[in-house]
Amino acid sequence: MPEETFTPLSDTQTPPTYRFFNGKEWVVSKSGKTTELKSPIDGEIVGKLQLVTHDEIDAVLEKAKQVQPLWEATPLHQRVKVMHLTADWIRHMEDYCTSLLMREIGKTTGDAKSEIVRTADLIDYIADEVISLRGETLDSDNFPGFEKGRTAIVEWVAHGVVVCIAPFNYPVNLSASKIVPALLMGNTVVFKPPTQGGISALHLAQLFIKAGLPEGVLSVVTGSGEEIGDYLVTHKHVNMVAFTGSSDVGVHIATKTGMIPLLFECGGNNPTLVLPDADMEPTAREIIKGGFSYSGQRCTAIKYVLGTQSTLDTLLPIILANMKDTVVMGDPRSPETKLVGPVISEAAAAKVQAAVDEAVKGGAEAVAGGHTKGNYVEPTLLKNVKPQMNVVATEVFGPVISFIPVASIDEAISIINTSTYGLQASVFTKDEGTGLVIAKKINVGTVQINGSPQRGPDHFPFMGVKHSGLGVQGVRYSLEAMSRLKSTVINKPS
Repeated sequence: MPEETFTPLSDTQTPPTYRFFNGKEWVVSKSGKTTELKSPIDGEIVGKLQLVTHDEIDAVLEKAKQVQPLWEATPLHQRVKVMHLTADWIRHMEDYCTSLLMREIGKTTGDAKSEIVRTADLIDYIADEVISLRGETLDSDNFPGFEKGRTAIVEWVAHGVVVCIAPFNYPVNLSASKIVPALLMGNTVVFKPPTQGGISALHLAQLFIKAGLPEGVLSVVTGSGEEIGDYLVTHKHVNMVAFTGSSDVGVHIATKTGMIPLLFECGGNNPTLVLPDADMEPTAREIIKGGFSYSGQRCTAIKYVLGTQSTLDTLLPIILANMKDTVVMGDPRSPETKLVGPVISEAAAAKVQAAVDEAVKGGAEAVAGGHTKGNYVEPTLLKNVKPQMNVVATEVFGPVISFIPVASIDEAISIINTSTYGLQASVFTKDEGTGLVIAKKINVGTVQINGSPQRGPDHFPFMGVKHSGLGVQGVRYSLEAMSRLKSTVINKPS
């Protein structure tokens, strides 16, 4: 598909003003307002997004509610076919989407390409998996005290209208990971892309539509969370909200929505515990990759490392030595850049720098980095950090890893479990048995033994506890989350 087929999304101005999709066509909002998106690489305007009105949201949701029963009644094999075709379109547009993603959110070529390729593979995998999703039948005489004569038919059915809200750091992949299972299970979707990253997300939406989704099944509304977020998630026609974003926003949405299903992926702030017997070279490489990939702007990024003082004294020089070859900050479009480009905005960079400055003022030492220029934050290692410092107590969305000395494993576990976050944690040790014992004591969604936190493989369960999330994602788990069990009982006449 050539680039010009995307023109219905925008006008011919430079920079372009993109439209929103009301379920039928790409239109300009009656608000007459737009928001500018600047590239984090050089500050140039990439484009403008519409700021939709509440009336426009009403119309979109009314249409989504109206067509949902028809979409759920569509044979599953037809829904599956649309998803596979969407994946094919994504592969066809791989180079175009990769370039756009790089410019819009500052990913390196490798990271951007990986997100596009992974998204297409994910869509195909989910579409294949849904075919095997089964209900069941239950007979009454299986339970003591009941005789034959009742049969329960248990099946998976759609929630109805699902609002999907995606983040800036994976605007293609984390949009598809919500939209696809929701649509396959018979829901209609109203999609709110992130502001930064929204142009890439709009292009993804157009590929779904081009693949053959009927009118009203997928709609896309754009605008800031402050202006339309609460109105959207609390609307009477919304039956479920799937969200990825900060813990603060997740908590806010949860307090507003009432008794509807929620599927949330929120902040991570992930810890790493290094035992004295760990193989330090691969441990160092995993910490570097886990902490600095995409400038630390991942919910699965390593944020702090725990170990005895002697363990950290051994580990830190090895990390510093490895960083010379594996971490190079710069323009993500340059082949010389490795792992660290700009963070998403100067405001984000200032927030990261403030946390680093507060830690240094409180006694921490920057053994690498520690400075910011514009929205480029140096890859930073802080030692002698205390758990109560903001650089540890809050999720710092940037390339900063803090090192906290502890006297014992129990102290490390206590620090981890006291956190308000609980997405993932890592334990590095040559003794996997000890790793398993420690993993049982750590209160997070996933513990990685001898590996950095990560979302994939995408068919693994992915979940958080406390302020890190609600529900379980990951192919089959996402399909189940985007639906509910319904039971019909047939009673034999007495």
